[in-house]
Amino acid sequence: MTVALDHAKTRYGFVGPLLADPLVEEIIILGSLRTFVVRDGRKELLPVVTTTANVRRIADQLLAGTGRRLDLANPIVSAQLEDGSRVHITGPPVTHPDRLNIQIRKFVVRANRMSTLVDNGAMPDHVRRFLVAAIANDETILVAGAPGAGKTTLINCLLSEVPPHRRVVTCEEVFEIRSDLPDITQMQTREAGLDGGAEITLRDLVREALRQRPDRIVVGEVRGPEALDLLMALNAGCAGLATLHANSAVDALEKMVSYSILAGSNVTVAFAERTIAAVVRYVVFLRRTPSGRVVEELVEVRPTDRGTWSTRSIYTAKRRGGLPADTKR
Repeated sequence: MTVALDHAKTRYGFVGPLLADPLVEEIIILGSLRTFVVRDGRKELLPVVTTTANVRRIADQLLAGTGRRLDLANPIVSAQLEDGSRVHITGPPVTHPDRLNIQIRKFVVRANRMSTLVDNGAMPDHVRRFLVAAIANDETILVAGAPGAGKTTLINCLLSEVPPHRRVVTCEEVFEIRSDLPDITQMQTREAGLDGGAEITLRDLVREALRQRPDRIVVGEVRGPEALDLLMALNAGCAGLATLHANSAVDALEKMVSYSILAGSNVTVAFAERTIAAVVRYVVFLRRTPSGRVVEELVEVRPTDRGTWSTRSIYTAKRRGGLPADTKR
């Protein structure tokens, strides 16, 4: 272990010790100007002085062996390190010529079981029992929240409750989902080659997943037209798990509609709403608070006679013990 950490320190410069620090969740390098880290959800400025050339060297070392490249033709790059950390780099001409920005989100295992989330105060036990039953019943669940709210952690915990005889196929930009299920296939996207070909998108992966006879399809992050492909796959009889950025549970459903419309001019709002109402059963909304990540809202999605949906609040952290609230479109 010592040899590996020393190698990381040498290879990645001042970033190496930060990668080796188990308390550091995120590293943010703003060129040669400033470096921040996030510990326990709190951001702090580091007394680091470096050069533009050194930041570029660190960026090249981070991308070495990932199959991704940073150059004028590809100034925005996402990749994954060997330890599972996710690296996002932006450089010229997208950024200032002397500013190369690096953001590393480390894979910090906060929890891998639903019971651990209860122990950490992320949710009460009755919410845990409800979600475990939903997974056992092959219900489709959307997990929404801001970046860093704990969406992937919850997905990992939910997957731990999937019955072992179920087949699961995951689709991600970079591998972040961790599961030891006996029958799981994990796929990630691929950028286009130098000739502009051989790109594999999330849409491609979702369509390919359906050909693998899954019981459950998992999409690491929905943020574009792959939403329609996912909805169509779920409408073929599969269960689903997916994350997306949103400000509330209802907002997550609205964004699924917007993303679906991006798939083509022939996709209507009415069609997207009907499909969502037919296949999505629950939405979990997470929020990052000073005391940690918490489940703030759990809603049930119900189809209506008008071909859209209504939502029923099952749990709201702000008013525990309150009466369930219904919302309609």
